[in-house]
Amino acid sequence: MTLNLTYGDLGDACAAAHALDLIGDRWSLIVVRELMFGPRTARDLESSVIGVSSDELKDRLQFLEHAGVVVETELGYITKTTAYALTPWGRELESILGALGRWAHGSTRFPIMSAGMTPSGVMVAMRTMVPAGSATTPEPVSVAWELTDARRPDADPQQFRLVWKGNQFDLAEGALEDADVTIAGDSTAWTGVVFMGFPVDAAIAEAGLEVAGDRAALDRVLGLFEGTLAEAS
Repeated sequence: MTLNLTYGDLGDACAAAHALDLIGDRWSLIVVRELMFGPRTARDLESSVIGVSSDELKDRLQFLEHAGVVVETELGYITKTTAYALTPWGRELESILGALGRWAHGSTRFPIMSAGMTPSGVMVAMRTMVPAGSATTPEPVSVAWELTDARRPDADPQQFRLVWKGNQFDLAEGALEDADVTIAGDSTAWTGVVFMGFPVDAAIAEAGLEVAGDRAALDRVLGLFEGTLAEAS
């Protein structure tokens, strides 16, 4: 699959221009964001990439696969399900997403208070805000999330886990048993808590967020994000 007319076709040999040929359309980086925590099916992606049509998503996945950003894979060992994952080169785009998010903070039109964030979107933002080795905890902290997107009730919940030991802030997809604190609910409600300073108790009462376990441990994690706004990643 090729673009109709690339910057290269127009005579522009700039590497940044070539990057825009690969990921500069409306949907590509959003697809990449949703794949940042692991493989997802086309159905999952269509539920998470708000506004994309089935045909547009299919087109983007085919193009990104052709470009070497995405690879088709399988989920499950018995009932194999086609899914899509980032290649190692594709995963390098996380730093690009983070840089774009930080740059967006200078916009007079940000934050967009009437909008929300997907589970992957808010978790990518959290990981972006805590660069490797930048945060140290005197005692280990573990947190488990199961987040849904209230705007997309057909989308499956996503699980994430944080293991924070010393200066290792390991936030990834997956379940975590015996976490110090567990959080379940809408990803936009969690965004309000972690980035907008919305009180946890208010999110529980007004947005249905469920929080169980060591609230002091949760407060230590939230302290890393005080005064910040959600990344546009």
